Amino acid sequence: MSHAPTVMVSSTFYDLKQVRRDLASFLGDELGYQALLSELPSFPVNPDLDTIENCSRRVRDDADVLVLVVGGRYGSIDDRTAKSVTNIEYLTARSKGIPVYVFVESRILTILPIWKKNPDANYADEVDTVELFRFVDTIRDAHKTWVFPFEVAQDIVKVLRAQLAHLFLSGLRLNRHLHGDGLPHYLEHAGPETLRIALEKPRAWEYRLFFQSWLDEVGVCAWQLRDHRAKVAIGVSENVSPESASEWLLTRSHELQGLVTALNHLLNVETAAAFGEPGQPGDPDHIMWITSKIGEILRLVLEWSQRVRRARVHQPFERAALEMAGFVNSVVEQVTAFPSDNLDKLDQALQIANPENPQALAFTLTIQLSNFEPFVEALQEAQRFFEE
Repeated sequence: MSHAPTVMVSSTFYDLKQVRRDLASFLGDELGYQALLSELPSFPVNPDLDTIENCSRRVRDDADVLVLVVGGRYGSIDDRTAKSVTNIEYLTARSKGIPVYVFVESRILTILPIWKKNPDANYADEVDTVELFRFVDTIRDAHKTWVFPFEVAQDIVKVLRAQLAHLFLSGLRLNRHLHGDGLPHYLEHAGPETLRIALEKPRAWEYRLFFQSWLDEVGVCAWQLRDHRAKVAIGVSENVSPESASEWLLTRSHELQGLVTALNHLLNVETAAAFGEPGQPGDPDHIMWITSKIGEILRLVLEWSQRVRRARVHQPFERAALEMAGFVNSVVEQVTAFPSDNLDKLDQALQIANPENPQALAFTLTIQLSNFEPFVEALQEAQRFFEE
């Protein structure tokens, strides 16, 4: 059954009691949303859970939006994680993928750069612990989350009124795509952030779409990647006799090289066509096709690795098979790390880019197999042994 959006307000209580009251009134009385605050009688409590678990559960199970308000207190600390309740609520909301609006008291933002230059000074008159500075610094710099300064509750209300209206408008646009002309076929299985980029087309959207949809494909392979890194190989095994081992190994090597060649073609030829000429918009359909193929190749590479690890290759070719299983290690690590690394670079460049200070970025990746020389050496040794 549908209901009004649930907006959870996360903050310390005693120092921000009036701010919380004003926000509860604004969200519930003015907007008609369900305001979720721990001091309200309507706040669901599971008596079998402690305070911290109850709060994180409410974010995970109930919240559609999180409003984080940071004053001068870090708040109660969870002994298990050494993080505050508000910190845990914020991280839970990020993990859930819901909109998070962060408000930090202006004086804290003023002191923050002073603390960064002199972290060992005494800030007891300003905050209850310097962990609060670290928390805000993580939100802004590590997580790249937009932070709004505030001095009184009405500053927060003013910003929320506008931001929630933008959020509502985005929902209307998405609804129009879904129920009007429908989404383009290449976005039918896109993740939420990829979908947002494709529809809103922010600055450098072609590159954002490329790296974000690539990340989505990596996410689909999460369990396969875990198997690979743990060297867990489960399934049907092939019996490779000494007489057929040399041909079997060379055939597997040829298969993998074909995948690497296709991957390099996508990265070095197809991307140039998909992004288009400078000053011209890119082709989102082409971009999404490329990343879907990158995901397909990653899955095939991981399956190839599993096949080689499972195979029972008899002596004297056993060492060659073990060495060949390591071919894909550098491929896997490059394919999984490249999109997130370059999304960060792109964000950093866009933050400082302007007409007077243009930023030039080069994204280069050439995939090569690792462990090739030890394999050739082991293969030649096995062939000599077998020939004797």
